[in-house]
Amino acid sequence: MAGKDRRVFLKYGYSLGLGAMTLLFYGFPSVSELFYRVRGRFKKPVRRQPDNMRTVAELPPGGPLVSVETALNSRCTSDDNGTPEIFHWGMFDKDRKLSPEQIRNVTNLIRIPRFTRHHLPVRPRDNEITFIIDNRASGLRREWLMVESGMQQQALGLICSALGIGMVFRNLGREGTGISDTEHATVSIRLDPMKPAYGGDFWTRLPPAGTRPWVRGNLPDPERKGEKPLITSMKSLTVRGRGAERLTERSLSQLLWAARGRTPHLYKSRAWGMTIPTWAGKQGISDLFLISDRRVSKYVNWKGNRPTHSLDTLGETDRRPHDRLRNEFAFANTFIVLGKNEAFARALWETGYQLLNILLQAHALDLSWEAVLLNETQKTLFCNMGINSPVALVAMRREKWKPEKSSGHL
Repeated sequence: MAGKDRRVFLKYGYSLGLGAMTLLFYGFPSVSELFYRVRGRFKKPVRRQPDNMRTVAELPPGGPLVSVETALNSRCTSDDNGTPEIFHWGMFDKDRKLSPEQIRNVTNLIRIPRFTRHHLPVRPRDNEITFIIDNRASGLRREWLMVESGMQQQALGLICSALGIGMVFRNLGREGTGISDTEHATVSIRLDPMKPAYGGDFWTRLPPAGTRPWVRGNLPDPERKGEKPLITSMKSLTVRGRGAERLTERSLSQLLWAARGRTPHLYKSRAWGMTIPTWAGKQGISDLFLISDRRVSKYVNWKGNRPTHSLDTLGETDRRPHDRLRNEFAFANTFIVLGKNEAFARALWETGYQLLNILLQAHALDLSWEAVLLNETQKTLFCNMGINSPVALVAMRREKWKPEKSSGHL
């Protein structure tokens, strides 16, 4: 065997051996996942054509009518490697580009309900959009701005999902980065045309499938199609809503799925797809809790190495803090609490992703809600209920129901 051939053989042999050890250690669910992990180490990105050789994309005409639920279910990030299973599920189209007008139209659609009055610009440059907060804010106000920036990032991601546009994050650090005395950039997001990601279509209404299919949980399976378009819903969203429909077991299940439910796209060959983006695939930097009838539960979307949709009961609250909660939100008897598991700003952005999704889904279902970014007194109240590092709350009122006991814990 020639020296060059031997080196190539050893390199591939080492990678396969390392991959096999990883398969045993982490319990990867399939050989195909291992194959694409190894393949990804050697595959080079597909080279894009220069801008002057790319044609302007014709976006799919049905995008403005895509529902909130279908946009959430179809959300994915994109890259240039040409193979969905290797890294991101979406694939940029190397031969097409977005026009300045298309990028401007997308940027103009980014609207979120505001909790603060601080400066929060969204700044496009060519095909990259940077999200900025007021660098002069500190303490709790800065935390709230980070959550709002996360809502803006998610708004752009869902707009792209609805319109059939590819996007990918350019991380600026776990805290973002200061760009002046008055401005702090959280992330930048690149936009480009994408190829259809789901069997020749830009959207899907299917649950996770493949080698590790969806596992029925103790909540009703979510609906992945709906009636209200994502684009129009984004325009009219507020921190408080008064709808005509009552909150039921099924609609509450839908809200939890919208916040961080499982979707059919893959990340690095794993069935890690969710309604929100994750930082490098990390699945535990934030959590979602439900408080109802003094019962505190945690939302679970992954069990037995498979995607699911469940509530795990953590315990009951003491009557005194629960009564204080009911007094503060007199109309409500059901509370979705969003909490973080680390001190970095990226956990606050992820909280913002979930919060925006909940409000969009509540609006689409014509429910009533009140959303709050928690102050220190309110945080202490939830900490006394056993929820660590709470950040945000959505208060609602529901009919009487009790979820079935969970079949296990995450």
